[in-house]
Amino acid sequence: MSVILRAGAGIAVLILGYFVLGFIADHWAWFASIAILLGGTALAGWILFRSRGHEHRDRAVAAERNTIMRSVDKMNIPAFDAMAGQLLVGLDAKRVKKFGHRKNDLGCNFVVTFNNGQRIIVRAKKDDKTMRRRNGNRHVQILGGEIKARWDCDAGVLITNANLHWMHHAARNEAVAAQLGVLIVDRDRLAEWIDTGEAPPQLRPVRAALESSGSSAAQ
Repeated sequence: MSVILRAGAGIAVLILGYFVLGFIADHWAWFASIAILLGGTALAGWILFRSRGHEHRDRAVAAERNTIMRSVDKMNIPAFDAMAGQLLVGLDAKRVKKFGHRKNDLGCNFVVTFNNGQRIIVRAKKDDKTMRRRNGNRHVQILGGEIKARWDCDAGVLITNANLHWMHHAARNEAVAAQLGVLIVDRDRLAEWIDTGEAPPQLRPVRAALESSGSSAAQ
């Protein structure tokens, strides 16, 4: 391409740009509306795409955890107790001591001693169909009353495959548990613990969980 043609092309681009910019300046409100519309549409599409991806992953996780809990439901009591013991061994604990079943008792007990000297009493209770029907409130109350008096511990944990957080019973169960210094690890929390290998958030920083439970119990 000759120098003259290149210069002509450059001049043409400048002239075209001048008229385009002038047109945009005269109709800036219209262009701003179009830009906002296109930007909003793109943002909405991105959010919808991400939400669908999260929904798909959430459904897959829920299905996997339902499968896990169906297997747990089929366990006999000794197998359920052994599973709970394995979960507790995974905590950063100095010692986990098991106290076996007695006839007509409320579940298998583990006393977990942490490196900082704090102790928790953990009760593993497989759902016997009456626990969910009665909302588990009785089990929470009994365990809460035994934390200090029977076990000389700082807090309590109830592990069960029953769902104690269904419908309007969740708030009441959590309120009673908080007053008594008991952490409820029921069906959904247990499924997550088994699936991820990570204890509930309240038990990961053990000190914070025990201090919170202890202060609630003191009130």
